[in-house]
Amino acid sequence: MNSERNSEVAKFIQAHLENSPYTVEEITLLLGFRGPDMVEGFLRGDRKVPLDKVHVLAEALGCDRRQLFESVLRSWFGIEFLDAIKEIFAGGSSSFTEQEWIRFLRELYGENIPELTPALRRRLRLFASVPS
Repeated sequence: MNSERNSEVAKFIQAHLENSPYTVEEITLLLGFRGPDMVEGFLRGDRKVPLDKVHVLAEALGCDRRQLFESVLRSWFGIEFLDAIKEIFAGGSSSFTEQEWIRFLRELYGENIPELTPALRRRLRLFASVPS
Protein backbone atom coordinates (compact mmCIF):
# COMPACT_ATOMS: atom_id res chain seq x y z
CA MET A 1 0.00 0.00 0.00
CA ASN A 2 3.09 2.24 0.00
CA SER A 3 2.25 4.59 -2.86
CA GLU A 4 3.88 7.77 -4.03
CA ARG A 5 0.95 9.72 -2.54
CA ASN A 6 1.49 8.09 0.88
CA SER A 7 5.21 8.84 0.61
CA GLU A 8 4.43 12.54 0.23
CA VAL A 9 2.48 12.49 3.50
CA ALA A 10 5.22 10.45 5.18
CA LYS A 11 7.89 12.98 4.17
CA PHE A 12 5.74 15.85 5.39
CA ILE A 13 5.19 14.18 8.77
CA GLN A 14 8.87 13.22 9.11
CA ALA A 15 9.97 16.79 8.35
CA HIS A 16 7.77 18.16 11.12
CA LEU A 17 8.29 15.35 13.61
CA GLU A 18 11.88 16.51 14.12
CA ASN A 19 10.64 19.83 15.52
CA SER A 20 7.63 18.47 17.39
CA PRO A 21 7.73 18.57 21.18
CA TYR A 22 6.11 15.11 21.13
CA THR A 23 7.56 11.66 20.56
CA VAL A 24 5.94 9.11 18.27
CA GLU A 25 4.53 7.38 21.33
CA GLU A 26 3.00 10.62 22.63
CA ILE A 27 1.52 11.43 19.22
CA THR A 28 0.06 7.93 19.19
CA LEU A 29 -1.76 8.69 22.45
CA LEU A 30 -2.91 12.12 21.25
CA LEU A 31 -4.40 10.49 18.15
CA GLY A 32 -6.19 7.90 20.28
CA PHE A 33 -4.34 4.82 19.03
CA ARG A 34 -3.37 2.02 21.42
CA GLY A 35 0.08 1.37 20.02
CA PRO A 36 2.55 3.19 17.76
CA ASP A 37 1.97 0.87 14.77
CA MET A 38 -0.41 3.28 13.01
CA VAL A 39 1.80 6.35 13.41
CA GLU A 40 4.87 4.36 12.40
CA GLY A 41 2.87 3.24 9.36
CA PHE A 42 2.21 6.89 8.47
CA LEU A 43 5.94 7.59 8.76
CA ARG A 44 6.83 4.69 6.45
CA GLY A 45 4.08 5.55 3.98
CA ASP A 46 2.45 2.15 4.59
CA ARG A 47 -0.75 3.57 6.07
CA LYS A 48 -3.00 6.47 5.18
CA VAL A 49 -3.72 9.09 7.82
CA PRO A 50 -7.44 8.94 8.70
CA LEU A 51 -9.12 12.21 7.80
CA ASP A 52 -10.53 12.62 11.31
CA LYS A 53 -7.00 12.53 12.77
CA VAL A 54 -5.43 15.25 10.59
CA HIS A 55 -6.28 18.21 12.85
CA VAL A 56 -4.85 16.61 16.00
CA LEU A 57 -1.80 15.35 14.10
CA ALA A 58 -1.11 18.83 12.70
CA GLU A 59 -1.32 20.31 16.19
CA ALA A 60 1.03 17.65 17.57
CA LEU A 61 3.52 18.25 14.76
CA GLY A 62 3.18 22.04 14.94
CA CYS A 63 2.65 22.23 11.18
CA ASP A 64 0.22 24.00 8.89
CA ARG A 65 -2.95 21.93 9.17
CA ARG A 66 -4.20 23.01 5.75
CA GLN A 67 -1.04 21.75 4.06
CA LEU A 68 -1.20 18.47 5.95
CA PHE A 69 -4.91 18.08 5.19
CA GLU A 70 -4.35 18.74 1.48
CA SER A 71 -1.53 16.21 1.42
CA VAL A 72 -3.69 13.61 3.19
CA LEU A 73 -6.65 14.28 0.86
CA ARG A 74 -4.30 13.80 -2.12
CA SER A 75 -3.14 10.48 -0.65
CA TRP A 76 -6.73 9.27 -0.32
CA PHE A 77 -8.37 10.64 -3.46
CA GLY A 78 -5.77 12.03 -5.89
CA ILE A 79 -4.95 15.49 -7.18
CA GLU A 80 -8.03 15.83 -9.43
CA PHE A 81 -10.37 15.43 -6.48
CA LEU A 82 -8.37 17.86 -4.37
CA ASP A 83 -8.38 20.44 -7.18
CA ALA A 84 -12.16 20.09 -7.50
CA ILE A 85 -12.62 20.56 -3.74
CA LYS A 86 -10.39 23.64 -3.76
CA GLU A 87 -12.27 25.13 -6.69
CA ILE A 88 -15.68 24.49 -5.14
CA PHE A 89 -14.85 25.73 -1.66
CA ALA A 90 -12.60 28.62 -2.65
CA GLY A 91 -15.71 30.15 -4.18
CA GLY A 92 -14.06 33.45 -5.00
CA SER A 93 -12.41 33.79 -1.60
CA SER A 94 -9.18 34.73 -3.33
CA SER A 95 -8.30 35.92 -6.79
CA PHE A 96 -5.92 34.15 -9.12
CA THR A 97 -3.28 36.77 -8.26
CA GLU A 98 -3.71 36.16 -4.53
CA GLN A 99 -3.44 32.42 -5.08
CA GLU A 100 -0.20 32.99 -7.02
CA TRP A 101 1.20 34.94 -4.05
CA ILE A 102 0.33 32.05 -1.74
CA ARG A 103 1.96 29.54 -4.11
CA PHE A 104 5.06 31.75 -4.26
CA LEU A 105 5.29 31.96 -0.45
CA ARG A 106 5.01 28.17 -0.19
CA GLU A 107 7.67 27.79 -2.86
CA LEU A 108 9.92 30.29 -1.08
CA TYR A 109 9.47 29.06 2.49
CA GLY A 110 8.47 25.45 1.94
CA GLU A 111 6.25 24.16 4.70
CA ASN A 112 7.36 26.75 7.27
CA ILE A 113 5.79 30.02 6.15
CA PRO A 114 6.54 32.53 8.91
CA GLU A 115 3.84 34.36 10.82
CA LEU A 116 3.07 37.79 9.36
CA THR A 117 4.40 39.82 12.27
CA PRO A 118 4.49 43.64 12.41
CA ALA A 119 8.24 43.50 11.73
CA LEU A 120 7.75 41.34 8.63
CA ARG A 121 4.97 43.66 7.43
CA ARG A 122 7.33 46.65 7.75
CA ARG A 123 10.04 44.84 5.79
CA LEU A 124 7.60 43.92 3.04
CA ARG A 125 6.35 47.50 2.84
CA LEU A 126 9.93 48.75 2.57
CA PHE A 127 10.68 46.18 -0.10
CA ALA A 128 7.58 47.10 -2.08
CA SER A 129 7.98 50.84 -1.31
CA VAL A 130 4.41 51.07 -0.07
CA PRO A 131 3.64 53.59 2.72
CA SER A 132 1.99 52.21 5.86
